[in-house]
Amino acid sequence: MSTCVNLSQAQTDHGDFIERVRKMSDQDVRKCYQCGKCSAGCPVHNCNGMDVSPNRIMRMVQLGMEEEVLKTKTIWVCVVCSTCTARCPRDIDIGRVMDGLRIMAYKKNYLQYAKNATDFHQTFFNNIATFGRAYEMAFAIGLTLKTGYMFGILDLAPATLLKGNLPFFPSKLKNSRQIKEIVENIKRMEGEK
Repeated sequence: MSTCVNLSQAQTDHGDFIERVRKMSDQDVRKCYQCGKCSAGCPVHNCNGMDVSPNRIMRMVQLGMEEEVLKTKTIWVCVVCSTCTARCPRDIDIGRVMDGLRIMAYKKNYLQYAKNATDFHQTFFNNIATFGRAYEMAFAIGLTLKTGYMFGILDLAPATLLKGNLPFFPSKLKNSRQIKEIVENIKRMEGEK
């Protein structure tokens, strides 16, 4: 009798995870029938950047393997290039599923693979909040100070600067007041979560 109760509880938990992923991403992962086209076309997976292929992530969600999915490297290294989505015969936006899974992992503090991703996003957001648009020089410096990332490509800096691809000063904005309102709304919404 207790086995039936435990099985019933597992099925409820399993369905709950699928439903939360559906609500978070607006995508029904139950439609995936494991053709593997997403994984075959994924540039990050094909460069051995992922620990679990995209189609296996979808299957793990279908099986209710919440903790295992949220602790994968895959959800953090997905670049949301939408190649998987374009190839999916079931019209599942797998990139949106990955975004939803990242948000869920962030909320549960499963961040062992997220450090560089969260540093990147926070630095980018701060850049937009400060300058109203992407100011590459400040972004590169900020990201390098947080992660040391740009030190590995310093040899590219002279050519990039000479070509004018990395301006020393930010460009002027006409609608800076609107950008500030958007940033304040985002901060307010994040505070409500």
